[in-house]
Amino acid sequence: MIDDINSSYSPELLKLNDNKKRLIDNGMLHLEASLAGNAERYGRGNTSHTIHVWWARRPHSAMRALSFASLSKDNSFNSLELLKKLSTSSDEELLEKSEKELLFQYKEAPKMLDMFGGGGTIPLEGSNIGAKAYSLDSNELSVFIQQANLVYSQDLNGNDAEKLIDISGKRVLNQLTKDSNILFPLRNKKLNEKIPYGHFWTYSYNCLNCNYKFYLSKRRWLSKKNNKNLAIIIKNGEKEQYIEIGQVDKDTKFDTNWKGKSAVCPSCNEIHNNISVKDCNDEMIALVQPGIIKGKDYLLPTSDALPKKAKLLELEEQILEELNMDLPSSALPRWSGIVNPALYGIDTHSDFINIRQRLMLLLLIKSLRSEYIHLINEYGENIAQFVTANLTSLIDQLVDWNCRLSMWISQNEQVGRAFSGPGIPMYWDYIETDPVLNGPANLWRKLERIKKGIGSINKFSHKPNVQHGYAQKLPFSDDFFDAIVTDPPYYDNIYYSILADFFYSWKKPILEIINPTLFKKETTDFSRELVASTNRSETPEKAHEDYIKQFNMAINEAGRVLKNDGVFSLVYSHSSINGWEVIVKSYRNSPFMISSVQPLSIERKQRPRAMMSAAVNTCVTFVARKLEKEKKVKNIAHLLSRVGEISNSFGVSLLNTGWTEEDAGLAVFANGVGLMANAIKIQGVENDTEALIQIGKLVNKHFPSFKIKIRSSL
Repeated sequence: MIDDINSSYSPELLKLNDNKKRLIDNGMLHLEASLAGNAERYGRGNTSHTIHVWWARRPHSAMRALSFASLSKDNSFNSLELLKKLSTSSDEELLEKSEKELLFQYKEAPKMLDMFGGGGTIPLEGSNIGAKAYSLDSNELSVFIQQANLVYSQDLNGNDAEKLIDISGKRVLNQLTKDSNILFPLRNKKLNEKIPYGHFWTYSYNCLNCNYKFYLSKRRWLSKKNNKNLAIIIKNGEKEQYIEIGQVDKDTKFDTNWKGKSAVCPSCNEIHNNISVKDCNDEMIALVQPGIIKGKDYLLPTSDALPKKAKLLELEEQILEELNMDLPSSALPRWSGIVNPALYGIDTHSDFINIRQRLMLLLLIKSLRSEYIHLINEYGENIAQFVTANLTSLIDQLVDWNCRLSMWISQNEQVGRAFSGPGIPMYWDYIETDPVLNGPANLWRKLERIKKGIGSINKFSHKPNVQHGYAQKLPFSDDFFDAIVTDPPYYDNIYYSILADFFYSWKKPILEIINPTLFKKETTDFSRELVASTNRSETPEKAHEDYIKQFNMAINEAGRVLKNDGVFSLVYSHSSINGWEVIVKSYRNSPFMISSVQPLSIERKQRPRAMMSAAVNTCVTFVARKLEKEKKVKNIAHLLSRVGEISNSFGVSLLNTGWTEEDAGLAVFANGVGLMANAIKIQGVENDTEALIQIGKLVNKHFPSFKIKIRSSL
């Protein structure tokens, strides 16, 4: 087995003395952890990921393997075998064995830090293997998620967590069902003996020239499943357009009245620019219900499918007064290409949902508040915090799958998420569900996922330490940690605070009761989030400079708090030259030398933005040490020669184990980045960008499917 591992060994960029080596220096993460991580993503494993919404999470299995490999000082065959098992299993006996191994090596539980905690996968898995896990994040919602999963879960004093969640969750949803009956008249009036659980909406606009009413619909498909090929058909009437539902050819391209960003009146051809939803009416145009025999049936809406707007507004005012709260008024960024809804009149965090969807959220908040009081009276504050904090992920479900930005996926007749990232598009057609009925994206199924996620969280030997703070100024003393394992934001891939605010703004009314300090602000903290943002830095060039500066501050802080013999494992990836230049410049101006670069194929191809593309499927782990060795000047010719050697050995070995050309190419390219980062300067090129471009071209010759982009930050 050792020979098999060494045959595709991740090349060392820096020679280490045997007494400084840890298990991660055996270079086999790309084999076992990658496969296990991929399997976990496809298998929809029962993990903490199923509870709260967060973005770009890594599989538990891969992060468990990475954490153990970074901490373990034992390089024996037995340790390698244990690492392989940890990559595929979270068996209690296996976790106990890993904890005993680390305790034997360190004489006490080793301390491990994740300085970009995010959804909390790394500190959870560090805790699982017996480390004293510390986690930090600048985003309040991230900190809350980690506290709910890692801290509150440890204070149950023998109570059955899943049972508590089940009883409370059902009580909350039963109350919500009762309170929301008034919102859904069709619950009590079956159509063809079935109750519609989905409502299709678009916007209508009245021509300013001729007053003709027309629809702004762009997404007309209802079902492409099993060759049903059903769609919304819009026809022109004398005074306004009207809707039909019918079967069309599977290759139909629908004519719309949109021309770029402008809409054209189908009656008089008047062009209307800069249309805002404030000038439109939300129009329900179709219903979906369980099929009479099987599947789903689609029909036109009936006049009693929605209560009168005046009645809904009156009810909303009444509930807000009862809850002593206002609707969220925090503004969405107006950021073309990243956050588009605000460009079309969806200005605040209460505007992205229609009035009935808002009422469902308000009624859920009301029910959760009542449950929190009930739990305090029955069990005390600790259990009330744990249960209510995790049940607020029911709010996540409504925000993400039941708003004006939730789309209908006609290929499988399901609801698509609104906030999967990286950006937030504007949709002129959306799906609204009755979330307590047995249809797509319903709250009862979400409750089951919450329970399963809670059931996956173990009782730890050491309660994790979770703090709100900044990686650029760590709140820890010098030489404190045995390992730092972290997964920072990748340059401009995802703007976490922007996405988080859609959830934070609606969770705040209940969570400010549980944790008033963490939820005192109107929105989450974007000021020092480690992302390259022209919205914050004003120009792409300044955004790039600022990100490098902030990333370098974080890397140097890692060097300060890490012990001299510690390991720094940082997971990273990007598709652009600029994104990789960050690694070069940040590590170059730090106390770290990169000892190896180990790829992890752990991304899921089927994430929404990758379904229609050959998206690169790999991130890499930069393994680094604090060494006093002086960084030297390297020549570009020598650097390219070394990258060529890595391509012919390590790159080919990845292809032979089933990796794609894109992923193998990225792994080799990242090794070239690591070599550059260990040099004070690259001689023979004008700058680092030119060196990275040359490396990219060389890797492309070996792996033609691999591409690296040259673009500015977003």
